[in-house]
Amino acid sequence: MTSGYRSIGEVLSLLSAEHPDLTISKIRFLESQGLISPQRTPSGYRKFFDSDIEQLDWVLTQQRDHFLPLKEIKRRLASGAVTSRVARGADSLADPASPTPSLFARRQGEDADADPHDPDASDADADASAAFHPSVSMSQAELAAAVGADAEFVADLQRIGIIAPASEADGQAEPVYDHDALLTARTAAAFAARGLPARNLRMFRVAADREAGVYDQLLAALRARGDAPRLRTELTEVVDLAETLRRQLLRRLLRPYLD
Repeated sequence: MTSGYRSIGEVLSLLSAEHPDLTISKIRFLESQGLISPQRTPSGYRKFFDSDIEQLDWVLTQQRDHFLPLKEIKRRLASGAVTSRVARGADSLADPASPTPSLFARRQGEDADADPHDPDASDADADASAAFHPSVSMSQAELAAAVGADAEFVADLQRIGIIAPASEADGQAEPVYDHDALLTARTAAAFAARGLPARNLRMFRVAADREAGVYDQLLAALRARGDAPRLRTELTEVVDLAETLRRQLLRRLLRPYLD
């Protein structure tokens, strides 16, 4: 990495295997909450140095493994102790305030030739729908090959509503899938590798539909006022709270297997 820093897209690509729920929107949200503070180029693009990526990985790990609320994570970061430990690359499984071994630490040499100024990897705020590679466009066969499955597996995911094509019209011979579908299919394939076939993932779609309905009611007032910026922030915060609560409940229910 000759420039010494990475773009937000490269950071997402680097950490998405260990944190499959990570998105550019979530990285931006964590920044808005003061949990990470990447520098900016003169043109406004974020610059993530090694210490920024380690800190982001640490924050995500605390959410995932220790179920710490953002307020507590921010308090620990503000104390200075966590930041200094992250900068030293220290880790301790016994202390939740210490960074766990990160995917970034294991992979930081893999993309040595990556160009952070590649326009495809930029994080211009004007592109609110950007992913780690916003130009992803795959056929069903290509998507299946990318996740190590067959076309029937992808078809099953679409049939039960786990993935949806980005476009099917305008005379196209077959549906086209974007990065969101790729990430979702990859997650579903990981479940399948652990013995949970595609048809059993329907419960996640049902649960998501119910959650979306609750959020729609919760944010109805903001939507009625047309306050789009505040609506996006509130929705991101609500989804973050829901993910934390879901993990806490699952941890309690599965505690006999975890202790």
